[in-house]
Amino acid sequence: MRGFQWTPAQTGKEGLFRLVEQAQRSYKDEVTTRQKSYRRYVLDFTHSHRFHNANDAWSKNEHLKNYHTVIELLGKHEILIRKHFDHDLLDENGIIKLLNEFYAIDLSESTTESDNSSPGNPIQTNQNTNIKPLLDRHTLDLIVQLANEVCLFKEVLNADNVAICYAADTLQTVTSRNNSKLVLLLDKLASHDVITYNWQSVIAQKHLVISSSRKKLLTQHDMSSTLNRIKDTTPNAIDKQFLAIIDKYITLIKNREV
Repeated sequence: MRGFQWTPAQTGKEGLFRLVEQAQRSYKDEVTTRQKSYRRYVLDFTHSHRFHNANDAWSKNEHLKNYHTVIELLGKHEILIRKHFDHDLLDENGIIKLLNEFYAIDLSESTTESDNSSPGNPIQTNQNTNIKPLLDRHTLDLIVQLANEVCLFKEVLNADNVAICYAADTLQTVTSRNNSKLVLLLDKLASHDVITYNWQSVIAQKHLVISSSRKKLLTQHDMSSTLNRIKDTTPNAIDKQFLAIIDKYITLIKNREV
């Protein structure tokens, strides 16, 4: 048959691992080389791995389970994917670590939703919404310095005040000067594991940032759509200069230099 290729069902733990391996290979070939945007890569992978040639119910169910696990991971956890897929080699231990992080995130989110929906139980907005547990003063000071240097907010941040508010989990609301720069900077910090991968959720739940239009608080959808739009465009000279400044501070944070 023209164009026919036997496609096995990806069943069991081994099948799940194979799907992750295939996803990383496609990521390296398409996203890392900038042939496709991350969004397009996810869509194409979704459409090209759904079906198989197995006919028995067990194989169909197992493949469907593994398939949807990987598709949810790719579609909803881009930063986590980039963190692991950007490595030159993703071996079995790397896949286990990636999946364990994914399952832990899913478990914590489900627990929070369950707690928040209990009758008579007030919404717990502080659970799982920290910029990152145990951010030390060195890192906080550099993040504040970075934000001020690139004029990220309309307000000038004070490192001492930020440290006090961070420790007390009472960070004050600030106003973005440029939403695109804001999400680009935070995405970059998260991709280097400086802040948590779910920074969008943190900002939205804690009402931390007012949009540069000054009309409303930034929502997770606002930040996600802005980030997707940015990643679909080629950085210009000003963007590259902005990214270089961020990289400089990431190096300082990682090297613990003042």
